[in-house]
Amino acid sequence: MTIHDSFEGALYVATIVTLAEKYGIRLESGSDFDYYAETIAAHRPQPIGVPFDPNLNAIHPDDGFWFLGWDRDGRLVFTQAVRLLRIEGQSLADYFRDQYVAFPPAGLPIDFDRSFYSPGPSARRMTGTCAYHGDVWMISDPAYRGTGMSSILARLALATALMTWSPDHMIGFIIKKLAFKGLGEREGYMHFKPAALSWYAKDRPDPMVAHMCWMNRDDLRYLLTIPAETVMA
Repeated sequence: MTIHDSFEGALYVATIVTLAEKYGIRLESGSDFDYYAETIAAHRPQPIGVPFDPNLNAIHPDDGFWFLGWDRDGRLVFTQAVRLLRIEGQSLADYFRDQYVAFPPAGLPIDFDRSFYSPGPSARRMTGTCAYHGDVWMISDPAYRGTGMSSILARLALATALMTWSPDHMIGFIIKKLAFKGLGEREGYMHFKPAALSWYAKDRPDPMVAHMCWMNRDDLRYLLTIPAETVMA
């Protein structure tokens, strides 16, 4: 991480925090995933994503962080989390060929015998440090939906990852229906691999397809040059 990354990232994060406060959202962050899981279980209808479940993963405080958003009434209105992937010198394609089963959609009984991962050329070239961004959720409330708030809060995680680890790559998975609605683009992602994951739920004939969205370090740096206020507008 360069001093420039740290300075620009801090300014970007401060701007997002200020914008969130204007919408009545108090942001909380941390790296204690036991606390995060307890909060999700108590306040969110959707269960915690498997990659961030501390009962299934040992996430060191230096290897992950999360954000929670609370409104003035004490309701949980937003969540997201990020963790480093230990790809240990292999390509991202090689890593997910063995590990994709650890990244299923939350709350869905999966038939792993039928489900599969499909790497693309980019994943085969991606090596080095990689940060995974997921568990993104926003309450279904017109006070927040359609405001652009989810877009800038997602960028909060991207900027924080750049400041914290300066990863070679940042990735996430988005189900096809939301990808076609432009969710990944609104969050700031610049590259996409269609149909990276195909999840077959038990007793269902058709798969739930997820696209992989990703950026490299230079993309993350460029993202910080786009004013958060412009994103919301």
